[in-house]
Amino acid sequence: REMSMLVASEDSSYMPARVVVLGGESPATIRTELNAVTVLPSDSRVILLENMTRFWPVVQIRVKRCQQGGIDTRVRGIEVLGPKPTFWPIFKEHLCRRTFLSCTARAHAWCQEICRDRGRLLQLFGRLNRALRHEQGFADRFLPDDEAARALGRTCWEALVNPLVQSITSPDPHGVSPLSWLLSEYLERQEPPSRPVSRGAVFGSRVRRLTQLLVHVDPGVPEPEEARAAGLSLGRREGGEEQGGAIQSCKSSGLWGISQCWRGVVQQQVE
Repeated sequence: REMSMLVASEDSSYMPARVVVLGGESPATIRTELNAVTVLPSDSRVILLENMTRFWPVVQIRVKRCQQGGIDTRVRGIEVLGPKPTFWPIFKEHLCRRTFLSCTARAHAWCQEICRDRGRLLQLFGRLNRALRHEQGFADRFLPDDEAARALGRTCWEALVNPLVQSITSPDPHGVSPLSWLLSEYLERQEPPSRPVSRGAVFGSRVRRLTQLLVHVDPGVPEPEEARAAGLSLGRREGGEEQGGAIQSCKSSGLWGISQCWRGVVQQQVE
């Protein structure tokens, strides 16, 4: 939570004037600058770091310059305030287990309904959106930090969203998946924009909302700013991925199944 350096003005030219704090994964990789602080001659306690969100195994304090051009330095002490105590490590297992069981049962029931009646697929947007918002509200109110929220989000994705996407993109004995059927209906009911709001326009809007939600909650794709309100932040990857790795991630996710459904429908329309 906080790291401070104690200094004294009576040290004169030994008192630090400019301090840089760096972090690294090991003593050989201390390259990330975390903060730079100018120390005034009247200071006695200088805050070097505070409210850090990442753990650094190695932190290095470099005195770059001393008061009055001194070449030696003297520091009276270093104070470190650690993270607040939390029961999250114990609570995490029970919370994720409860969420996984609840989401798995919900996904199974919804998949069975859609298999019996493909028209139920249009109800998936409201159901999925409500479920994700419920978990998001719980995370915002009760979970201690972003890491905890991401753990809950990953559980929701694995137990609820991923099984649903796999189910609706899997072909039936006739080779047609529920999502392919819905997208075909969407193309067949397209109407000119000049026409007033009709049942076809309402149907198209509901299809677009559903596909947009399914794409936005997929952890294999970046999350647009306007989509974050639609559900949990489901453990997205951050930076540093090679292009091949990103493509492989997309193929292994539900987004790949959705794109394949859409591709098949478009090819069928062209033919």
